Amino acid sequence: MLVVACREKPPAAPTPKSAAPAGPVFRLHFAGLDSLATGTNTARLNDLLNNPEAVATRKQVYDRLARTLPDVIFGPGSSRTNRSALLRPLLDELAASKFLFETHDEQAASWMLTVFLNAERRARWSTNLWQSADSTPVSLPAANPGGTAWSTKTKGNHLLTLALFDDCLMLGKSASGAPPIGGKTGPHPALSTNVIDLVADLPRLRAALDLPASVAWPHFSVSVTAKGEALRSEATLRFANATPWQLTAFRLPTNSVRDPLISFTAVQGFGDWLVRLPEFKAWELKSVPNQFFTWARSDVPYNLHAAAPMPDASNTVVRIAPHALHTLGTNVAKAGLGRIAFTTNRTELGWVGMPILVPFVRPAPEPADDFLLFGSMAGIIPSGPNTNPPPAELLNQFLPRTNLVYYDWEITEAKLAQWVPIFQLSAMMSATPSFPAAAAAHSWLRAVSPKLANTITEVTAASPTDLRAVRRSDLGLTAIELALLARWLDNPAFPAFAYPTNAMPRMPGSP
Repeated sequence: MLVVACREKPPAAPTPKSAAPAGPVFRLHFAGLDSLATGTNTARLNDLLNNPEAVATRKQVYDRLARTLPDVIFGPGSSRTNRSALLRPLLDELAASKFLFETHDEQAASWMLTVFLNAERRARWSTNLWQSADSTPVSLPAANPGGTAWSTKTKGNHLLTLALFDDCLMLGKSASGAPPIGGKTGPHPALSTNVIDLVADLPRLRAALDLPASVAWPHFSVSVTAKGEALRSEATLRFANATPWQLTAFRLPTNSVRDPLISFTAVQGFGDWLVRLPEFKAWELKSVPNQFFTWARSDVPYNLHAAAPMPDASNTVVRIAPHALHTLGTNVAKAGLGRIAFTTNRTELGWVGMPILVPFVRPAPEPADDFLLFGSMAGIIPSGPNTNPPPAELLNQFLPRTNLVYYDWEITEAKLAQWVPIFQLSAMMSATPSFPAAAAAHSWLRAVSPKLANTITEVTAASPTDLRAVRRSDLGLTAIELALLARWLDNPAFPAFAYPTNAMPRMPGSP
C-alpha cells in the first residue's frame, strides 16, 4: 500500500507498463461535524445536525454500524468477540473529523481512509484496530519521524495497513496482488474546503448497487458548500455516449396547476428513453410524452398531481382502460390491495379500495384536451378556468429556458408533512412495516422540519454528454430524499436498504 503524508503531494507514479487504472469508483470527502460548529457559514447547518434528536439518530446509526463494521474491515468469521465494542467509539470520532474515503474497486475489496485526528484520537484508533485484528499486526517502517505504521492479514488474504502522521491517520485495505491506492500527483483530495465532495462511477457500481441495467448510468460528482445560511450543491452527470435530450420550451397545463402550491417540478428530454422501454410500448400510445410536470398544494393533504402532454387525452384514457384493467388489475387483485376501476362518466381510471389514497389518471381540464392528469386522490380535481394561477416569478424560473432539463421547487417543511404520512400509508399496505418504534431519524425530521425553507434544484444540459445540476437547500436534500434517508436510517436491519419482512393483514374484504 502506498502511504504518504496527508498534507503532502504524493510522489509521481512510475511509468505504467499497461494502461493506467480508472479513477475512483467511489470517493467521499466530509469536512467533519466539528468543523461545522466553528465554520463561518455553517452555523445553521450545525444547528440542524446537532440538536438532541440528531445526536440520538447518530447513536442509533453508529450502534448498528458497529455490529457490521468489523466484518467490513477484517472479514467475516473472526474469533474476536469484542471488536464491535472496540470500533464503536471510532465511529463518533470519524463523523466529527475531516475524512476522505476512496475505493477503486467495484466490490470495495481495496480502499483507503484518511482521517484528520488529534494525537489522542490517532493513538486510540491505532490501539483499538490493533486489538481487533485476528492475527498479530507487523510493525512497518514509519513514513515520517515519530510516526507509526503496521499491517495485518485479514480474512480473504487481504492486507490491512495503518499509518499515523502528525495530523492524520491513513487506514487502507488491499486485495492480494492489487495495486496500491494513490500514486497521483497534485494536492491530496482531503484538502478540499467544501462541506462534502462525492464521486461515484455509477456504470461500474451498477451491479454492486443492483441498479437497473436498462438505464445508461452516468459518472456522478457533487460538491456541497455553505453559502450564507444555505447549502449550495453543484453536480455533474457525465454519460459515456451522447444523449438526444430533445429540449424545447416547456408547455404548462395552465388550467390544472393552481396555487397555493407547496411544490412544483418540470422535467423534459426523456422521450427517446421512454419509447424504448418494453413496459411503455405495451400501452400502445399514439404519442410519446417528452415533458412531465408534478405539483402539490397546501390546501389538500396527501394530494399529489402530475401531468404529461398527450393529444386526444380523453380517447387515450378510453383506449388504455382494457390494458390497465387486465394488467394492473390482475396484479393489484393478487396483492389484495383494492382494485382497478374505470369510471366512464369521468373517463377516469382509478385504483380504489385503499385507505385515503385513490391514485387515478384522467384527461386534464385543458381546452385542447391535450394533457393526461395523474393524482393521488380521485375526486379532488380542479375544474373550470384557473382563477388562482401559480406565481409568475415561479413560472419565469423555467418557462423561457430551452436548455433546462429539470426544475424543482418546494417548501421542504410542507412537503415533509405530505411525504412522511404517504410513506407510512404505503408501508402499511406492503409486506414491510411503517416507521418502527425506535425511529430516531423520523423524530429528527419532525424536530428540524419547521426550520426548513425552500429547496430549489435546476439541471441543465451543458453538452450532449453532460448534465449540470445546482441546488439551494438547508440540508442538501429534498423532502422526499429526507424521508427516504430517515426510513433507511431507521431500518432495524441498517445498513441494509430492504426492511425485514413483516406480513401485514390484508385489507378488509380482500381475498
